[in-house]
Amino acid sequence: MSRPPNPEIRAQLREKAIDYVLANGIADLSLRPLAKVLKTNARMLVYHFGSREGLMREILGGLREREDARVQAWFRGKSTQRTMAEFLRWYWRRVSAPKARPAARLVFELYALALRDPESYPGVLTSPVAYWQGLLARAGVHGASGPEATLLLASFRGLLLDLCATGDEIRVRKGMEMLANLLEREGL
Repeated sequence: MSRPPNPEIRAQLREKAIDYVLANGIADLSLRPLAKVLKTNARMLVYHFGSREGLMREILGGLREREDARVQAWFRGKSTQRTMAEFLRWYWRRVSAPKARPAARLVFELYALALRDPESYPGVLTSPVAYWQGLLARAGVHGASGPEATLLLASFRGLLLDLCATGDEIRVRKGMEMLANLLEREGL
């Protein structure tokens, strides 16, 4: 009987892998070169994560956890209820900053992989809607359902993709501001 993977080593490898792909992307990522950078070997990565796809899921999960911690802290950081319009403006400043673009590009790379092979990337394509439903609830928008979350997610994701694709910060920021203004007019 083989020993189960050591959770501490797995967590350390995951964090280092996240930092590596943020700096280098995943388009040409293979286990051997990544293992070399992480000072391990490909066999150990498979042992801890099951496969390349398992490692990619863990990387995306780690990115989500890091970002969610920041989002939750932002919502807790004010004594009054924060609105969705305020959230969008704050979050846009975070994710559209030049230093955050590698993470945005990485998320889009993972979406592309999941579009081609959804079974290997469970939740990548569907979990964001539930997350945005939670954000709406956190902003005090009660009774919001899938359509509202879908609209916000698709709009925000589209703006971010446009920014990553074109680099046109001024035009895309104005589009984002229009979205936030629409939310304010709706009392969100």
